[in-house]
Amino acid sequence: MRDNSTSAEFIAELESYFFNQPIKTMDLGCSGGQLTIDFHNRGHIAVGLEGSDYSVKHQRANWPEWHNKILFTCDVTEEYQVNINNEPAKFDLITAWEVVEHIHPNDLQMFFNQIAKHLAPNGIFVASVSTKSDVIDGVVLHQSVFGENEWISTILTDEGALRNSNLKYYPYPFKHAVRSDAGSFHIMLKF
Repeated sequence: MRDNSTSAEFIAELESYFFNQPIKTMDLGCSGGQLTIDFHNRGHIAVGLEGSDYSVKHQRANWPEWHNKILFTCDVTEEYQVNINNEPAKFDLITAWEVVEHIHPNDLQMFFNQIAKHLAPNGIFVASVSTKSDVIDGVVLHQSVFGENEWISTILTDEGALRNSNLKYYPYPFKHAVRSDAGSFHIMLKF
C-alpha cells in the first residue's frame, strides 16, 4: 500500500544487458506499478502483477490509468497465464522486489514453476529477498524467513523450490537494483 519503487539505473543496466533491444518484462508484486510503467515508457513490453487489490480499490499510484492494461491483480502462488496478443507470453526479464519472502514455503515451488513457464529461453529472473520477519498488527507478512545461506543452499536448488523448473541460481551480477532493503539479498535465476 506504500511502495511504488523503480530505478532508472537498473532499467538502463538491463537495457545494456539485453543489447539495447526491446525487452519483454514482467514485475511480480509490482505494488504501485512504477517499474512497469517506466519500462513501458521506454518502449519495452511491460506487465506488472500484484497480489493485493489495495491499489485498485484506493486508486493509488499508476493503477487508475493502467489497471487491466499493463497492471493486473493476480495470485502468483497459483497457476496463471499471461498472454500478449492472445498468445502465451515469454518474458526476457521477470522481477520480484521484496516479494518472495511473502510466499509460504509450501507455495514456493508453484511460484518458481510459474516464473519458469513465463521466462524466455535466454531470460532471467532477478529479485531481492528479505531475511527478516515482518509482522504488522499480528499479521505475519513474511512467510518464508530464512537466512541467505539457507535460501541459496537449500531452497534455491534442484531439490528445493526450483525442482521441476529447470531454473538455476546465479549470484546477482548487476550493480543496481530496484530495492536494496536492510536484511535483504539479491538473486538471479535462469535456465
